[in-house]
Amino acid sequence: MSYPDLKGNTYVVTGAASGIGRSTSTLLAQQGANVALIDLRKPQDVLEEVERLGGKALAFSCDVQDGDALEAVMKEVVQHLGAIHGAANMAGILGTEGTKGKNNTVDRVPDDEWNKILGVNLNGVKNSMRAELRHMKDGGALVNAGSIAGQLGLPYMAPYCASKWAVLGLTKVAAQEAGSRGIRINAVAPGVIRTPMTQAGATDEELYDSLGFKAALKRLGEPDEIARVIVFLLSKEASYIAGAVST
Repeated sequence: MSYPDLKGNTYVVTGAASGIGRSTSTLLAQQGANVALIDLRKPQDVLEEVERLGGKALAFSCDVQDGDALEAVMKEVVQHLGAIHGAANMAGILGTEGTKGKNNTVDRVPDDEWNKILGVNLNGVKNSMRAELRHMKDGGALVNAGSIAGQLGLPYMAPYCASKWAVLGLTKVAAQEAGSRGIRINAVAPGVIRTPMTQAGATDEELYDSLGFKAALKRLGEPDEIARVIVFLLSKEASYIAGAVST
């Protein structure tokens, strides 16, 4: 499906280097949008892909935990690509190596692990929204990355689940606050999607079997499938959807 209202508009995507963020960036480019690509490592390859698709793009190396750095990025985006019409805040981490598995219970999870995951997944979304809203046109849209894990809870993943549940609450509050400007803020809360973050060397079967819940379609999701939902929520086709969570 095409969304002609996105053409020529400027969108920010965090976590743009891979997975859902990358798929969202390329799908926006296919709609004729300008895209500002943000990741911890500069997503140069995604920039080149977006430009091949005919879109204008800028790529930034930026830690979403750094609110001042994000503010500087938004100013540069506006200077070079124009006012921001929307954003997809997809940056996130599952956990750090060495702290996954059955020893990572609530009573054992290290404080630095907890703080790191909430720093990226929750504070990163807050920092991103804060910077974006300051530079966004009225009538724009934001989509934040939640997870079904936040709603259901998965053993040995307390920091991740807590961060994703908190993102949903933050999204709903922000939607209420920004509604007077005509800005729609929503979240996606997918199940397990086949991305570098979730796979980490596991086969599809191993990953699926390890879940504490089972997907109705009996398979992993693909990044493009979530990107299509995100782009829909950014478009005028979703003009009366705000404060919603798409699972």
